[in-house]
Amino acid sequence: MVRTMTVEITQLAGEHESNLRALFVAEGMGSHAEALLDHRYRPYERLYVALQGSAVVGFVEGTFTDNEIFASGAFPPPRARIVQLVVAVHSRRTGIGSALVGRFAVDAEAARLGSLVLYPEPHRADARRAFFHHCGMRPVTGTSLLGARLDTIRTALVSRS
Repeated sequence: MVRTMTVEITQLAGEHESNLRALFVAEGMGSHAEALLDHRYRPYERLYVALQGSAVVGFVEGTFTDNEIFASGAFPPPRARIVQLVVAVHSRRTGIGSALVGRFAVDAEAARLGSLVLYPEPHRADARRAFFHHCGMRPVTGTSLLGARLDTIRTALVSRS
């Protein structure tokens, strides 16, 4: 388990579902809540929540089995890929997003993966790119992906603490 301030980062469990739905609704993602929650039944998905007490204040969804081929050989498959990262608006800029990415990266390293990629969402793209840049991620040549070696992410996150 990774902790930041009074926040606990843990894998999604059944007891978190109603509070995760509340986060999705509060962040304008209510229509996606059921589809996102159904992902936990896919064994290749990795789902983590940030808990403040019993409230879910953050969520990261990803996979450790990304084999998509793209132009750059910088991050060859298999690799980890973040699909969705959500932090409650009132909890942003407190280290929760970094803690979620950090937990995901630590577990990806434990699974013997070397890199992490993601497609940044277009909503608030500049802020999202800046956040991931602080996590050590850079644009992947010839794609719309951001990526980094997991050791680079770990170093970037440790230097921010």
